[in-house]
Amino acid sequence: MYDIPRVFSFKSNPGMFEKEREDIKNNTVRFIDFADERFQHLIHWAVVGWNDGDIKIEIKCESVHPYRFVKDIRDISVFKDIMIITWNPKKIVRDRTTP
Repeated sequence: MYDIPRVFSFKSNPGMFEKEREDIKNNTVRFIDFADERFQHLIHWAVVGWNDGDIKIEIKCESVHPYRFVKDIRDISVFKDIMIITWNPKKIVRDRTTP
């Protein structure tokens, strides 16, 4: 048995990054790539459940902002081949510049 990841990193585009960071938009909508392990593990968490603070999302937009933020995942919804990952608003776990 191996450890299931608890932090999932995604890139954002410049037009959405600040909205996401400031919780104007506190989710990301992604087409599921079943070959991508991130989605396999997120589906695992969606099925088995988790406690608040157990899993996190890191959003970064290195093309414009040298910043990333990490927030607790609140919900994972799957509809057909789309995944919506929602995080807890106003609760930044980490907010840092890119090394």
